[in-house]
Amino acid sequence: MSEVSEVKSQDPIMVKFGETGSVEECKEQRISMQLARGRIYDILSNAFSYPWNRKFFRPKSLLEPFDVVLLDEEDWGRVTEMIRRFDKYLPKMALKQVQQEFVHVFGHAVSQECPPYEMQYGTEGGIQSQTDVLIQLGGFYETFGFEFPKSRGKERVDHISVELAFLSYLCFREAYGITNGHDEKKIAVVRSTAKKFLRNHIGRWTPLFCIFTSRKAERGLYKDIIDILSLMVQNECALLDVKPIKVEEPEYRSLSYSMENDLVANAPAECEPIK
Repeated sequence: MSEVSEVKSQDPIMVKFGETGSVEECKEQRISMQLARGRIYDILSNAFSYPWNRKFFRPKSLLEPFDVVLLDEEDWGRVTEMIRRFDKYLPKMALKQVQQEFVHVFGHAVSQECPPYEMQYGTEGGIQSQTDVLIQLGGFYETFGFEFPKSRGKERVDHISVELAFLSYLCFREAYGITNGHDEKKIAVVRSTAKKFLRNHIGRWTPLFCIFTSRKAERGLYKDIIDILSLMVQNECALLDVKPIKVEEPEYRSLSYSMENDLVANAPAECEPIK
């Protein structure tokens, strides 16, 4: 077997962890990797949904999957420290306090301080192409048959919780494909979609969203959750070899102050997934 063929038969993610065997030889590790990634995205998606009940976030459930996905060993120390911080206050918080904290950080209406909606961060095309973000997201979701869990409320397609849930869905779908011996070309399509979504969406706007949310929250529950999201996105970009063009703060400020508030506050028809 030629070197080129051998490389093609390997999983690029597993190679980063020193696994040089073929995709078949690393089958179990590949499945574990995708399940772990999917689990983290799912937990974070739930964490950024409105906290209707006490099950909205279980920090310790992040430990095992993060142990699988982290490339940098130093990040493991950071994650464990973050999770230990939750123990100091989260068990003592009543559900009403959690809900109040959510509203304090993200508001009842769409906040200009740290909006959890991608559309507010614009596009390279500027204001006129903002609705393209909603159309692109709807296209992603429709193509892969993704629907946001109704149990987490009804959010616009560009909400952080919905986008994270979609990445979780792709990870679980890839794990299913590997488990059931699907053609590697089909599995590669799912992986390629995840990379494109990370590059053009999550990886593009969430770094600035993390900065804004950290600034608004200052400390406590959503400050610690946003720190975990920031670390996860950085790790994912390294894991998938993705280099997003990130939205910078001056660009965001210029956009937000030139917009009519109703453009964002009142969800337009394009917000619904494409049917």
